[in-house]
Amino acid sequence: MQSLNENPAPLSLTRVIVVDDHDLLRESLRCMLECEPSLQIVDEAKDGQEAIELCRLHRPDLVLMDVRMPRVDGFEATRRIKEELGTTKVLIMSAYNECEYVSEAIRAGAEGYVPKLASLKDLQEAVREVLCGEFRYR
Repeated sequence: MQSLNENPAPLSLTRVIVVDDHDLLRESLRCMLECEPSLQIVDEAKDGQEAIELCRLHRPDLVLMDVRMPRVDGFEATRRIKEELGTTKVLIMSAYNECEYVSEAIRAGAEGYVPKLASLKDLQEAVREVLCGEFRYR
């Protein structure tokens, strides 16, 4: 598998916000993704409302978004982020892999959907595909 940093063209850092209401998962994602030299984790959010506010502040290239969270869920947060910051890409990560969740992610405007039980390799591939403008739903 090609790593995110193996792209032959020089890339600027991709600014990422990680959103999940579970501290351990959010921190684990940060640690895994910080190993990719082309990614810069600019912030973390614990719910959808905080994600919207941080996106307004940082204007990230990519948001890794959980679905089930307090205050504002991931689908609604994705809708609002896409309305306000159309160039920010959203990759939904969820423990739920049912068709209705994937369909809702598509309707919300997310560029991808990856199960939380995916391997690190699958997550890296999903991030790369979304950043390259491909739609990623598995």
